[in-house]
Amino acid sequence: MRAYLNTISNPWRVFDELMGDFPFDLFDTAMRTRTGRFPRVNVWESEGGLAVQAEVAGVDPEKLDVAVDANVLTIKGEKEQADGSRAEFQRSFNLPFELEDAQIKAAVKNGLLTVTIPRKATEKRKIAIEKL
Repeated sequence: MRAYLNTISNPWRVFDELMGDFPFDLFDTAMRTRTGRFPRVNVWESEGGLAVQAEVAGVDPEKLDVAVDANVLTIKGEKEQADGSRAEFQRSFNLPFELEDAQIKAAVKNGLLTVTIPRKATEKRKIAIEKL
């Protein structure tokens, strides 16, 4: 029915070809963030470690899963939508330092998940200088 798309004289042909290669995944991620199907996240790094806050309003804390594996923090959850459907989400972050696994804490308050990740203490050692 749309024969004009196949003709050489179609002024929109170039636009159609460009849009065929466009990375629509960028819009999909932005749409999931804006609609609440993909939680917004803030990350702060300090000398003591890292703090991650994610908006998880409406998510049952029992349906949240926070895990660290090989210096990758993963936050998973499931949120029930207004229409009765369920939307699952997952966010993963590469951590820029070695961490203390036993001291990682996560808490939910007023729809805000806060994960605190302390740095692994490193010992500074003095290197002896040899006189030649």
